[in-house]
Amino acid sequence: MVQQQVRSTNIFFVILVLEVLVIHGSHSSPNDSLVVTTNYGKLKGTLESSRSNRSFCAFKGIPYAKPPVGNLRFRAPVAPDSWTNVRDASKDASMCIQKNYLFYENPPVEGKEDCLYLNVYTPQCARTSVFQSRRTLLPVMVFIHYGAFFGGTGRSDYLGPEFFMDRKVVLVTFNYRLGAFGFLSTNDDASPGNWGLKDQVAALQWVHENIIFFGGNNQKVTIFGQSAGAGSVHYHMLSPTTKHLFSKAISQSGSTLSLWGRPANELQAQIAKQQATFVGCDAGTDSNTMVSCLRNVDAEKLADSVEKFKYFSSEPFLLYAPVTERRTALNPKPYITEDPLDIIKSGRMRKVPWILGVVADEGILRASPLLRQSSVLSELNSNFLVLAPQMFALSLSIPDDNVKNVLNKINDFYIGTNFINITQPESVQGFIDLYSDRSFVYGSYQSALLHAWKGHTPIWFYNFAYKGQNSYEPNFAATNEEIPFKWGISHCDDLIYLFPSKRFFPRLSAPHDQQMSKIMIKMWVNFATYG
Repeated sequence: MVQQQVRSTNIFFVILVLEVLVIHGSHSSPNDSLVVTTNYGKLKGTLESSRSNRSFCAFKGIPYAKPPVGNLRFRAPVAPDSWTNVRDASKDASMCIQKNYLFYENPPVEGKEDCLYLNVYTPQCARTSVFQSRRTLLPVMVFIHYGAFFGGTGRSDYLGPEFFMDRKVVLVTFNYRLGAFGFLSTNDDASPGNWGLKDQVAALQWVHENIIFFGGNNQKVTIFGQSAGAGSVHYHMLSPTTKHLFSKAISQSGSTLSLWGRPANELQAQIAKQQATFVGCDAGTDSNTMVSCLRNVDAEKLADSVEKFKYFSSEPFLLYAPVTERRTALNPKPYITEDPLDIIKSGRMRKVPWILGVVADEGILRASPLLRQSSVLSELNSNFLVLAPQMFALSLSIPDDNVKNVLNKINDFYIGTNFINITQPESVQGFIDLYSDRSFVYGSYQSALLHAWKGHTPIWFYNFAYKGQNSYEPNFAATNEEIPFKWGISHCDDLIYLFPSKRFFPRLSAPHDQQMSKIMIKMWVNFATYG
């Protein structure tokens, strides 16, 4: 691997490029099991094998909060009840209820509202009961999944542990509430919002209190996430509610300053009222009455109602977002009360060692489905000057009377015309670059610079530019239609080398891909271990 490191303003820039190395791994799946005792009760897990055939223990479907159903919908998570019998921890829990527009043009409703569960994977199988010293404990890595705050899961068929379990580290993955269930906000005490982020804090608190039973060191917890998970990681660096729950952070393709990561209080309150109308609740009444009605709406009906917001393809793609909250008698522990940019500018972020970066062609996430579906492309090109300002949320950063002028300059710089010509690679790549810069690159880069200017060190910034055998691009496209374009490195492609995903890909087979995976795992685990 060739690494180029340039230090600028306390930031290390790392470009990952691959040279050929061959390493072969094997795999097996024993059915042995074991029991571990946590603060809530005993769990029976299973013994599994890593990529290199090393044994590790898997504990799946562990509750970290009470089911957020009934009166607990749109409320902060509550600690789970304890249990007396040995709980089966051999199977994944359901994903959180969602309509996942990442991989479908017209997605079904999937998952359950009862979904606040986590998985723990540890190579410390022989010592899960008693530890003599903190020296025997392993660093912990807690992954926060992607999904634009409306989709995704911590399940093992999406985020397999086999690659990380080649190393001496404890890995945790988990679900958190999504869509309206995770982010509905009335901008007052009726439903302050940020439920999904508060779920993440509850999961981190559970790790802090229980990970020692799995051989993990709660003083060496690294949180890492991708896309919405990366933005969540950055939020936790700014929120007072996560103090002492982690010591290092990795943000892959996202930050609080990303287009989709900034608080949107007024918009979220409008969305809440509109969604109430969609499911038959009176949005004209007071917010407490409206939220009370929403708590009684069938979960699948509420999840499915997001479809009524769509005005073109899957747009608005990014509907739900975090908000700033007010500290009140009814909301005494708000997740965050100030805009992230203001917190960063004042230097009040948690200055833990931080890796953040992007992949080369983040914008494939949306460019692929928009350009490969011929009917969608035709509509986009016919109405580009109308749709583009909405799709890129230009009004969030540009005065309304200047949007048209700025859009023309954007088109000249990235595309060259007011439509995308799929027969010209530079036109397609320009559209990808536009999405990349607007949605991911600028926000991540700005975050790194602002943190560094406020004395935050060390920070490492990377650009992932490795093209492997597999890619998330065909999954995002949601079609078999093709265009004459050679796709680059897509949003999420870095995850292929960190987590085997049976849901999307076969086992890594190309020697180059295997080596890239082992390089990335080594880098990420070394960071968690040594900082």
